[in-house]
Amino acid sequence: MAKKLKRIEINEKVGPGRVRASRTGGINASTSPIKGFTLNTKHGARVSKTFKGLTLGLQNFNSVVRGRWSTKKEGLNVNLSKSGFSVSAKNSLGTFNFRNPKRSSATFAGIQVRGKNAAWIALLGFVFDLAIILIKLSILIIKRGVLIAAWAIVTLWDLLKLIGSTTIFLIVDLPKQFRKDS
Repeated sequence: MAKKLKRIEINEKVGPGRVRASRTGGINASTSPIKGFTLNTKHGARVSKTFKGLTLGLQNFNSVVRGRWSTKKEGLNVNLSKSGFSVSAKNSLGTFNFRNPKRSSATFAGIQVRGKNAAWIALLGFVFDLAIILIKLSILIIKRGVLIAAWAIVTLWDLLKLIGSTTIFLIVDLPKQFRKDS
């Protein structure tokens, strides 16, 4: 039986720096004397610059490449790391990572789950939300189709009335006009 552990973490701003303590990561402190430069007791020095979601930098003389882009409305996220791109979709039950499902997360009954246990919950939420979107889209298409059909029927009826009136004019009224004049 897998043991479930809750996240225990303290993350506080203290003076010009920040102190973090967690069950898994231990204790560390960091400060950022100038923008783009950070000193950390656990990870050393980091210099980085972010351009429209793409972060490039150096941390302890190792290169850092990270990119995070998201669409707020659709809930799609694209992440870039040294190992490549990953795409994830946020839904009502969590976030499903398409490239690596083990990196998915989900919240069920107020409990956050990560990893392979979360993948099927997040996938279920994605399928559920996709079904709702498709149903809404179908309803919209049907509504628009009914409106277009009603417009086409009214236009066809008006066209038939015009053709009928023109035919009656040409067959009945126009010859009467010629007979009265002669």
